[in-house]
Amino acid sequence: MDFDKLYSEQFQPTYVFIRYMVGHAELAEDLTQETFYRIYKAKNLERVTNSLVYVRQVARNLVYDYYRKKALIKWLPFTASHEQHEVTYVPEDWLLQQEQRKVLFEALQQLKPLQREILIYRKIEERSIEETCTILGLTAMKVVNTQRSAMKKLEQLLGGVYDEA
Repeated sequence: MDFDKLYSEQFQPTYVFIRYMVGHAELAEDLTQETFYRIYKAKNLERVTNSLVYVRQVARNLVYDYYRKKALIKWLPFTASHEQHEVTYVPEDWLLQQEQRKVLFEALQQLKPLQREILIYRKIEERSIEETCTILGLTAMKVVNTQRSAMKKLEQLLGGVYDEA
Protein backbone atom coordinates (compact mmCIF):
# COMPACT_ATOMS: atom_id res chain seq x y z
CA MET A 1 0.00 0.00 0.00
CA ASP A 2 1.15 3.50 -0.81
CA PHE A 3 2.00 5.68 2.21
CA ASP A 4 0.09 8.70 0.86
CA LYS A 5 -3.06 6.63 0.43
CA LEU A 6 -2.64 5.09 3.87
CA TYR A 7 -2.14 8.53 5.41
CA SER A 8 -5.20 10.04 3.73
CA GLU A 9 -7.43 7.08 4.65
CA GLN A 10 -6.23 6.47 8.20
CA PHE A 11 -5.12 9.83 9.60
CA GLN A 12 -8.51 11.09 10.87
CA PRO A 13 -9.70 7.75 12.33
CA THR A 14 -6.32 7.30 14.01
CA TYR A 15 -6.46 10.81 15.48
CA VAL A 16 -9.96 10.18 16.85
CA PHE A 17 -8.85 6.87 18.37
CA ILE A 18 -5.81 8.43 20.03
CA ARG A 19 -7.88 11.43 21.17
CA TYR A 20 -10.26 9.13 23.00
CA MET A 21 -7.36 7.20 24.48
CA VAL A 22 -5.31 10.12 25.86
CA GLY A 23 -7.95 12.76 26.55
CA HIS A 24 -5.80 15.67 25.40
CA ALA A 25 -6.14 17.17 21.92
CA GLU A 26 -2.62 18.49 21.44
CA LEU A 27 -1.10 15.27 22.70
CA ALA A 28 -3.37 13.29 20.36
CA GLU A 29 -2.16 15.40 17.44
CA ASP A 30 1.46 14.79 18.40
CA LEU A 31 0.97 11.05 18.82
CA THR A 32 -0.92 10.80 15.54
CA GLN A 33 1.88 12.56 13.71
CA GLU A 34 4.42 10.33 15.44
CA THR A 35 2.42 7.27 14.40
CA PHE A 36 2.61 8.17 10.72
CA TYR A 37 6.20 9.30 11.02
CA ARG A 38 7.17 5.89 12.35
CA ILE A 39 5.20 4.14 9.63
CA TYR A 40 6.87 6.32 6.99
CA LYS A 41 10.30 5.75 8.50
CA ALA A 42 9.81 1.97 8.66
CA LYS A 43 9.14 1.78 4.89
CA ASN A 44 7.81 -1.76 5.08
CA LEU A 45 4.28 -1.10 3.81
CA GLU A 46 4.62 -3.63 1.00
CA ARG A 47 4.68 -6.43 3.60
CA VAL A 48 1.60 -5.15 5.46
CA THR A 49 -1.46 -7.31 4.83
CA ASN A 50 -3.98 -5.31 6.89
CA SER A 51 -3.18 -1.60 6.97
CA LEU A 52 -5.81 -0.77 9.61
CA VAL A 53 -4.36 -3.29 12.05
CA TYR A 54 -0.82 -2.08 11.35
CA VAL A 55 -1.64 1.61 11.89
CA ARG A 56 -3.65 0.90 15.05
CA GLN A 57 -0.88 -1.25 16.51
CA VAL A 58 1.67 1.52 15.98
CA ALA A 59 -0.74 4.09 17.48
CA ARG A 60 -1.61 1.80 20.37
CA ASN A 61 2.05 1.21 21.18
CA LEU A 62 2.71 4.95 21.23
CA VAL A 63 -0.25 5.56 23.55
CA TYR A 64 0.87 2.83 25.93
CA ASP A 65 4.44 4.17 25.85
CA TYR A 66 3.05 7.59 26.76
CA TYR A 67 1.19 6.12 29.75
CA ARG A 68 4.31 4.26 30.89
CA LYS A 69 6.36 7.46 30.74
CA LYS A 70 3.61 9.41 32.48
CA ALA A 71 3.50 6.85 35.32
CA LEU A 72 7.28 7.05 35.67
CA ILE A 73 7.28 10.85 35.68
CA LYS A 74 4.69 10.98 38.47
CA TRP A 75 7.22 9.33 40.75
CA LEU A 76 10.06 11.69 39.87
CA PRO A 77 10.49 14.46 42.46
CA PHE A 78 11.21 17.30 39.99
CA THR A 79 7.80 17.23 38.30
CA ALA A 80 5.73 20.16 39.47
CA SER A 81 1.95 20.14 39.36
CA HIS A 82 1.90 22.96 36.77
CA GLU A 83 3.92 20.77 34.37
CA GLN A 84 1.25 18.08 34.18
CA HIS A 85 -1.28 18.08 31.32
CA GLU A 86 -4.85 19.12 31.91
CA VAL A 87 -7.75 17.62 30.01
CA THR A 88 -9.35 20.23 27.76
CA TYR A 89 -12.29 20.02 25.38
CA VAL A 90 -11.45 22.76 22.91
CA PRO A 91 -10.30 21.67 19.44
CA GLU A 92 -12.99 19.44 17.99
CA ASP A 93 -16.51 20.74 17.45
CA TRP A 94 -17.88 17.22 17.27
CA LEU A 95 -16.75 16.60 20.83
CA LEU A 96 -18.39 19.73 22.18
CA GLN A 97 -21.73 19.45 20.37
CA GLN A 98 -23.50 17.75 23.24
CA GLU A 99 -22.98 17.79 26.98
CA GLN A 100 -23.53 14.02 27.02
CA ARG A 101 -20.45 13.48 24.91
CA LYS A 102 -18.39 15.52 27.35
CA VAL A 103 -19.63 13.45 30.27
CA LEU A 104 -18.97 10.21 28.37
CA PHE A 105 -15.52 11.45 27.41
CA GLU A 106 -14.66 12.17 31.05
CA ALA A 107 -15.95 8.76 32.11
CA LEU A 108 -13.88 7.02 29.41
CA GLN A 109 -10.74 8.65 30.81
CA GLN A 110 -11.37 6.92 34.13
CA LEU A 111 -11.30 3.42 32.61
CA LYS A 112 -8.21 1.26 32.25
CA PRO A 113 -6.53 1.76 28.85
CA LEU A 114 -7.53 -1.68 27.52
CA GLN A 115 -11.14 -1.19 28.63
CA ARG A 116 -11.19 2.23 27.00
CA GLU A 117 -9.66 0.87 23.82
CA ILE A 118 -12.18 -1.96 23.53
CA LEU A 119 -15.11 0.40 24.10
CA ILE A 120 -13.77 2.76 21.44
CA TYR A 121 -13.60 -0.07 18.92
CA ARG A 122 -16.85 -1.80 19.86
CA LYS A 123 -19.20 1.04 20.83
CA ILE A 124 -17.84 4.20 19.20
CA GLU A 125 -16.35 2.81 15.99
CA GLU A 126 -18.94 -0.03 15.96
CA ARG A 127 -16.42 -2.71 15.03
CA SER A 128 -17.25 -6.40 15.34
CA ILE A 129 -15.73 -8.64 17.97
CA GLU A 130 -13.66 -10.32 15.25
CA GLU A 131 -12.28 -6.98 14.01
CA THR A 132 -11.47 -5.93 17.56
CA CYS A 133 -9.72 -9.24 18.20
CA THR A 134 -7.66 -8.82 15.03
CA ILE A 135 -6.59 -5.28 15.89
CA LEU A 136 -5.73 -6.02 19.50
CA GLY A 137 -4.47 -9.57 19.10
CA LEU A 138 -6.80 -10.83 21.84
CA THR A 139 -9.22 -13.74 22.04
CA ALA A 140 -12.94 -13.16 21.57
CA MET A 141 -13.57 -14.17 25.19
CA LYS A 142 -11.07 -11.57 26.47
CA VAL A 143 -12.70 -8.85 24.35
CA VAL A 144 -16.21 -9.79 25.51
CA ASN A 145 -15.25 -9.99 29.18
CA THR A 146 -13.29 -6.74 29.10
CA GLN A 147 -16.15 -5.00 27.31
CA ARG A 148 -18.61 -6.25 29.91
CA SER A 149 -16.47 -5.05 32.82
CA ALA A 150 -15.87 -1.69 31.10
CA MET A 151 -19.59 -1.20 30.54
CA LYS A 152 -20.29 -2.00 34.19
CA LYS A 153 -17.65 0.53 35.25
CA LEU A 154 -19.21 3.13 32.93
CA GLU A 155 -22.59 2.36 34.49
CA GLN A 156 -21.14 3.12 37.92
CA LEU A 157 -19.44 6.31 36.69
CA LEU A 158 -22.46 7.62 34.78
CA GLY A 159 -25.17 6.38 37.14
CA GLY A 160 -27.08 4.72 34.33
CA VAL A 161 -28.25 1.27 33.44
CA TYR A 162 -25.92 -1.13 31.63
CA ASP A 163 -27.43 -2.48 28.40
CA GLU A 164 -25.73 -5.58 26.94
CA ALA A 165 -26.77 -4.70 23.36
